[in-house]
Amino acid sequence: MQDERLYLRELMDDDANRLFEIYSNSEAMKYRETKPMIVIEDAYEMISRAKKTKQTSYEYRFAIIEKKSEKLIGSIMYQPVANKAIIGYSIDEIFWNNGYGSAVVKIMVDYLKTKDFYYLEAWVKKENLASCKVLEKNNFKQISQTIYPNNKLYQYKITNS
Repeated sequence: MQDERLYLRELMDDDANRLFEIYSNSEAMKYRETKPMIVIEDAYEMISRAKKTKQTSYEYRFAIIEKKSEKLIGSIMYQPVANKAIIGYSIDEIFWNNGYGSAVVKIMVDYLKTKDFYYLEAWVKKENLASCKVLEKNNFKQISQTIYPNNKLYQYKITNS
């Protein structure tokens, strides 16, 4: 899974330091449901969890790598739930405003179109306007929901065209 600037690969133990740098940044993590990482062991736990959840088909998380620098710049995941996949992503704050969010979502959408899903969904905190734009740019539509009042729900319908 790749485009001209990014590629996705499995998370590895060697990614722990970069993951910690990214996920311990409280400013960047204010848009996530989970708290920022506090100790490096949190990054190793994230990697371990990614391996376990892949084995159980609960969740698939990938490292986002910038080709030019070969640097890990974030992660993206999807959870299969019946006929839909829920996606989520985080990108290192220093790489924001470079189009990487839109690019990595497009890579994931193109990949998930090859699977047996009818819909893709993404939940976004209302104040995360940049992520809302990323999803809209990738043809996700905001869906009305009352379950999580502080979040917006976006949905992408997969068509067989």
